[in-house]
Amino acid sequence: MMDKMFELINSLNALTKAVSALTEKITKEYLDTFEVLYDPEKDEPQAETPKEQPTLKNEEATVSFVQLRSRLSEISRSGHTQEVKELIAKYGAEKLSDLAESDYAAVLAEAEGL
Repeated sequence: MMDKMFELINSLNALTKAVSALTEKITKEYLDTFEVLYDPEKDEPQAETPKEQPTLKNEEATVSFVQLRSRLSEISRSGHTQEVKELIAKYGAEKLSDLAESDYAAVLAEAEGL
């Protein structure tokens, strides 16, 4: 009876180690993917002053850089990193921070279709 309990305990310990290793690997890959898409030193303006978002007359909601970055990161993590990069390039930008503010809503709309 004791041998079976020790065997069970050893199996649970091995399972715990395997789950921990898998969690660590997935977390690292998640962070690496995010860092590839979003580099805070390059993508964020150095001295950003809060600006009032212009209101659009055609009822189109304004999209902030943070909203766009957040949603594109989610889409990238779901396996569409290359498509996100191509979409950014389509709008004449090398990286997300190079996009014109006027293109944020259009980029977000197209990204939602990925």
